[in-house]
Amino acid sequence: MKKSVSILFLGIAVAVMAGISPLKWKATSIELGKVSINETKSLSFEFTNSSNESITILEAKGSCGCTNVQFPKQEIKSGETASISADFRSGKVGAFKKNIRIKTSESEEYTYLYFTGEVVE
Repeated sequence: MKKSVSILFLGIAVAVMAGISPLKWKATSIELGKVSINETKSLSFEFTNSSNESITILEAKGSCGCTNVQFPKQEIKSGETASISADFRSGKVGAFKKNIRIKTSESEEYTYLYFTGEVVE
């Protein structure tokens, strides 16, 4: 029951954050499926600047050292599309849920992108 409530609140939080963000994401979560131990998986989250102003991504940080995040350093003009990419290096066998925290010049709130999967031997 607690797990169901936690998942519900997480879903609501993601929906609220997506509504606040000036960036419209093609997807805010990616399922990587089964990943071999010590394998590096690349992933990408595409977005469009839906505001009327240029936006700068100030921060894009993974939830742990196993995730190396790359993001555009230049301004993203209104209507432009860009992406945030990451390389995830699996290390421990089992299910995982990781996030990437995004901060922009146009929002006081962070946006969270998620990726999940299972590390197997």
